[in-house]
Amino acid sequence: MENVFGYITIAASNSTNEAKRNADFVCTGKNDELVIQHGIDECQKQNKNLYFMNGIYNINGFYDFNDGGPKTAICVPSTWREFIILGQGHEYGFQKSYDNGVTLYIHDDAFDAAPGEQVDVIRSGWTARGIQNGASLRLENLAIILDNNHHKVRCVDLRRTDRAECKNITLVGYGNKFMGENGFNLGSSPDLADVGCIGLTMTDGSNYNYSNYTNVFAYGFDEAIQVGGEHVVCINCGAALSTYGFTFGNYAVNCGSNHPITMINCLDERNVNLPLFGHYCGDSDGKGGRIVGEQEITMISYNLEIITEPAKIPGGKLGERMKETVPGSWKGNIDFTVQPAHHHTNTADAQLWENDGSGVGIKTRNNCHKSLCSTEERLSYYPTLGQQIFDTDLHKMLVCIDAHNKTWVDFNGTVVD
Repeated sequence: MENVFGYITIAASNSTNEAKRNADFVCTGKNDELVIQHGIDECQKQNKNLYFMNGIYNINGFYDFNDGGPKTAICVPSTWREFIILGQGHEYGFQKSYDNGVTLYIHDDAFDAAPGEQVDVIRSGWTARGIQNGASLRLENLAIILDNNHHKVRCVDLRRTDRAECKNITLVGYGNKFMGENGFNLGSSPDLADVGCIGLTMTDGSNYNYSNYTNVFAYGFDEAIQVGGEHVVCINCGAALSTYGFTFGNYAVNCGSNHPITMINCLDERNVNLPLFGHYCGDSDGKGGRIVGEQEITMISYNLEIITEPAKIPGGKLGERMKETVPGSWKGNIDFTVQPAHHHTNTADAQLWENDGSGVGIKTRNNCHKSLCSTEERLSYYPTLGQQIFDTDLHKMLVCIDAHNKTWVDFNGTVVD
C-alpha cells in the first residue's frame, strides 16, 4: 500500500482485497454516498483529507443538508483550509470503459428522491455568497459518470467554493451506453442531453485565490463546463458531445467577474453549439443589480472540431457559432484552429463567431492564417474582424472590417477586392 498518511481512506465494494483491508471505510456497492459522507465528516473532525482507493462507488441518492443549497449526494463542509479529495488513480480508457481508477457512478434511481429538482453530485456547504466563506476544495483523479443525461444535475458544483483546484477530472453523461464497443468514437454520438444536465460549474466570482483546472474533461451534457469566476486558468481541458461544450458567464453569480479567464490548449469537439458568452460578466453595482461587460477572456490555441455529419453530433444538427448574449460585452484575445471533418487538416476557411455583433470586443485569429500572403490566398480565408494581412500582390497592408462579407480596406479606408 502507498503512504496515505493524513488521509481518511475509503475503498469501493470492488476494490482489491488489500485496499479493503487497509481502508478506514469500505463501501457496500449501494448508497456508497453515505459512507463517503461519513468519511468526509471524519476528515473534518480529525483535520484530515479524503483518499479513494481505485474502484466504482455507486451513488443512489441525493440529500437535503439543510444549508439552503440544492440537494446533493456529497457535501464538503467549509474547513477554512484546503480540503483535498484525492483518488488513487484515474481511468484512461474512457471511450469504452470506466472500471479503472476512481469512479463515482450515479444510478438512475438516485433521482427518485428529487424528481425534477436541480441537484448536485458534489458541492461545498452552502452560504449566501461563494467568497470568503472558508470553502477551499482540491479534487484530483476522479471520474463522475451519470447513468444517463436526462436529469437536472451538476456533477461538480463549485458555486460556493471560494478557492478551487481540479486536476485529472472526467465527467460523463451517458454511462448506460458507455461500456464495451459502444464508445462514441468517430462514427456515433450519444443522446442530446436535457437542459440542466451540467458537468462542472465554476465559482461565484471575486476569487482572491487560485481557481485552476488541469485535465478536466466532460462528455455528453447540456452544458459540459460552465466557466465563471476570476483569475481562472484552464490547461488542457476539454468538452465534447454536448449541447454546449463551454459556456462563459452563463450562470447566476453574486460576486465580481472582471479579472481574467485564461484557457490554454483546450478542446471543443463535436458539440452542437460553439461557446456561449453570457451576461454574468462585470460586477455588482452595489445596489443589488449588475454592471454587465468588460470581463477578460483569453484562449490560447483553442482547438475545435466542427463536424457537420449528423451521426457525429448529438441531436444530428449543428447549432450556433460562438455567440454573446450581449454582443460586445466580453473583451480579450482568442487564437484558434478548426478541424472541419475527421481525416482532414485544420482549415483557414472557418467561421467562429455568429454574424450578430458577437465577438467585436475580442481580438480573434485563426492560427492557419498567414500575416502576409497573395490576394488569392487572402480571399480563401474566413477572416476575423480587425484582422490585418499584408497582401503581396497589392503591396498593401489590409484590415478586415466585415468578416462575414469578407470586406477588406487599406489604411486609407478604401475597400479592396
